[in-house]
Amino acid sequence: MGDSNGLAFIFGALLAAGIAYFFLGSNGKTSSPTILATTGPVLHPSEYRKFKLTKKVVLSPNTARYRFELPTPESTLGLPIGRHIQVMVPVNGSPVARSYTPTSTDNDRGYFELVVKTYESGAVSSYLHRMQVGDEVSVRGPRGTFQYKPNMVRALGMVAGGTGITPMYQIIQHILANPEDKTRVSVVFANVSEEDILLREQLELWAADHDQFDIHYVLNNPPAEWTGGVGFVSKEIIQEYLPAPADDVKVLLCGPPPMVKAMGALLGDLGYEAPRVISKPDDQVFKF
Repeated sequence: MGDSNGLAFIFGALLAAGIAYFFLGSNGKTSSPTILATTGPVLHPSEYRKFKLTKKVVLSPNTARYRFELPTPESTLGLPIGRHIQVMVPVNGSPVARSYTPTSTDNDRGYFELVVKTYESGAVSSYLHRMQVGDEVSVRGPRGTFQYKPNMVRALGMVAGGTGITPMYQIIQHILANPEDKTRVSVVFANVSEEDILLREQLELWAADHDQFDIHYVLNNPPAEWTGGVGFVSKEIIQEYLPAPADDVKVLLCGPPPMVKAMGALLGDLGYEAPRVISKPDDQVFKF
C-alpha cells in the first residue's frame, strides 16, 4: 500500500511538471498556444491557411459562387460582419493575393462561400475560374476596419457597383437574420447590363419578405423592357432611394474606384459628411 502511494505521488509530480513545461515552456515564461484550425473560428490574421474547393456554381458567363470546406462540419470562418479575407494563389510561380468578402457568415458552419467575377486581366479571379473541385487556396484574415454591429444606426444606405455588392450582401443577410436588429437598409445597385446583376434572386426575395429592406437597380445598358434606373447613379437617385443625411444614418460604398470616388463627391454635395481618402469605421460615409 505504501509503495503504491509513493508511485502515485511520483507519477503525479512528473505529470504536473510535464503540464507546467508544456504551458510555460522550458524558459519558465508563458508561451503562445498553437492556434489550431480544427474547431471554432479557423481564420488567422497573418498565417495563410489552406481550404479545399468543394462546390462551384456558375451564376453568369463570367461569375461563379465558390464553396470552400472548413476543417470540421461545426467550424466557422471567424469573420466579423463587415470585414473581408485575403486569398492567395500561385501565379507563374509567385504568390498573388486579393481581398474578397464572403457571401456566407458564421451562421454557415463547415464552409464559406465567395462570389467572384472573372476578369481577363485578373490574376486571382482567373485562377479561381480554372479551379476544379478538390483544389485549394490559401486564406488569411480578418482584414479591413469596418465592423457592423446590430442597430448601430437607424438607417443604412448602400451604393454598390458590380461585385461591390458582396460586402453589402454579407451585412444585409446578417441584419435580416436578426429579429432584434431594426436597421432599415436601402440599396442602390449599379451594373452595366441586366445579366451582370449578382445575387439578384436572393436580394429580391429579401426585399419581398422584409419591410426594412429595399433595393433599386441602375443599368448602363438596359434591355427594352427595363423599368429600373438607367445610366449612372445620380443625385436624384440618391435622394429618392437612400436615407437622407442624419446623425443616425450611415452610407456604405463599394465598387470600381471611379464610381466610388464619384459617389463620395455626390454624397458630399447632398449634405452627407464628405468621405475621407481612407475611411475610418466611425465615418458617416464608409468606402470599402
